[in-house]
Amino acid sequence: MTNSKNSNSSGEMRREGGRLHFTKLLSYLLREVSHPEMAKLADWAMNEVGCLHTSQLSHIRNAKLRMLGVKSLDSLGLINQAAYFHREGKKEALKALKTATTTPAIEEILSRYVPVTDPEDSERPLNAGDMMLVYLGHLKLDLFSGEAAAVDWANLAANFQRWIGDAIDERGLDLRTASGVVKMNWTGSDEMCTKFVLTLSAVDNFSPKELQECWPEISAVVGVILDESITEEDLIALVGEEAANSDREEAAV
Repeated sequence: MTNSKNSNSSGEMRREGGRLHFTKLLSYLLREVSHPEMAKLADWAMNEVGCLHTSQLSHIRNAKLRMLGVKSLDSLGLINQAAYFHREGKKEALKALKTATTTPAIEEILSRYVPVTDPEDSERPLNAGDMMLVYLGHLKLDLFSGEAAAVDWANLAANFQRWIGDAIDERGLDLRTASGVVKMNWTGSDEMCTKFVLTLSAVDNFSPKELQECWPEISAVVGVILDESITEEDLIALVGEEAANSDREEAAV
């Protein structure tokens, strides 16, 4: 006789692991593309307006959703397929997806989007079904090995202060409250705790070396401040996105 309690526990663990792995997949896809740009790609790939909202992307990425919406899953799968076929020049396959007309703006975003392919077939882009398997914990992707070694800490240090300031403002937190959370939850040295508080108030900032050394402590405290589940890799992607957006804004001036 099967122990239903143990079976359910095993299934829950698998699904929870899959849900967290899916957030890493989404972070990977958003490395060079912003949330609004991903939403635009969804409109293009689905040939339908409003299929994927930036708030949905944020909730999925930060593991705030307990259930992945069908339209969100459909959008992400079609984006990945369409981007791959476009990059590889497979016009007939792209045409079969019935995307909207490709514009220069979409072309530019697609030039930065990096499609994910099947682990066992590099010529087959993941579709919505594959992404559901990732979400349910049935499919693991080896996308993240060696990622920490490639981190541009100088770039992150240059943009961290702006990112954390914007993140706090978006949530309506005042500086005193945020600073209190840092002091209560910081597990590193007192010196670096003071550095974080001064960074929040834009009086000081972490050097690239300090940021790298304190990243685990910073990630933990940022998760408490924002009341979200944020891994070290998630925070690297989020601040890296801020840096990419800043670079694009400067280039547009």
